[in-house]
Amino acid sequence: MSISIDPISRIEGHLGIELEVNGSNAVTAAYCKGTMFRGFELILQNRNPRDAVILTQRICGV
Repeated sequence: MSISIDPISRIEGHLGIELEVNGSNAVTAAYCKGTMFRGFELILQNRNPRDAVILTQRICGV
């Protein structure tokens, strides 16, 4: 079974999530797509995931 949640509103652009779920309701695959590339992903590569909260709020200004 496939579950799609699209769009998920964000401040800039939309986000889409797709999940593949097996018969026992366990997620077997998950995909995320965004309509606007802002480059945060490149800045956050090889960093501690907890850095994302601090860095992205300062870049975004929200």
